[in-house]
Amino acid sequence: MKQFFTLIFIFGINTLIYSQSDSLKVPNYNDSIITIKGRVIDTTQKVSFYNVMVINKSVGKGNFGKYDGTFTIQVKKTDLVAVSVTGYQTKYLNFKNKPYKKEYKVTLYLELRTVTAKEVVVKPIKTLEELQKERASLEKRELPKVTMSSAIESPITALYMAFSKREKIKRLIAEMEFKDKQREVVREILRLYVHNDIIDLEDEDFDAFINFLNLNPQFLKTATDYELIMYIKGKYQHYIKLQKEGF
Repeated sequence: MKQFFTLIFIFGINTLIYSQSDSLKVPNYNDSIITIKGRVIDTTQKVSFYNVMVINKSVGKGNFGKYDGTFTIQVKKTDLVAVSVTGYQTKYLNFKNKPYKKEYKVTLYLELRTVTAKEVVVKPIKTLEELQKERASLEKRELPKVTMSSAIESPITALYMAFSKREKIKRLIAEMEFKDKQREVVREILRLYVHNDIIDLEDEDFDAFINFLNLNPQFLKTATDYELIMYIKGKYQHYIKLQKEGF
């Protein structure tokens, strides 16, 4: 009987120890969602506005910061976040090994991007604001059209404009000019996205990818920056997949 009570006592002590150790376990916050609030600053010169892009590199999604350099993003605690500002070196944030907090506040001091290379003519990368204005202003050059009133007033002129080879060539040239303007705007958008690590394309691949994009002119004109970036990002992933499959 004495041995029986001794066994019960030992079993109770062990149960107590295990239950206490379980209660002392540190929670795993790695999959928890955290909020990062930050600001970028160039301490070497006065900057009128910052073109900030914040990207969750772990999932390939992101958003834009404000022109005053502030930004906010929600990610998992283990995610790698890239903060990119046009003309500056990209900064990276990761809080995997930091004590858990629901919100982290950071200040990033920017360093100008420096490149050593052969002398070349470099076109400055346009800002989102500049590209948005260019997209919105895309219009085809207007040419005189044959109307009912013009046909009545001058039937010969109306017939000439409708069937003349020269007039057809003029309309064809106007269409080609319009498409060239679209391609140039899309090319500048791709340059900005490559610079900010959204897509990874070489300059010589731009034309093939632009053909693959086949952007609707109206969508190109009216889409928000977010709608455009998500569309091009999705098409880029499809394009790369096809390239790998040999298409």
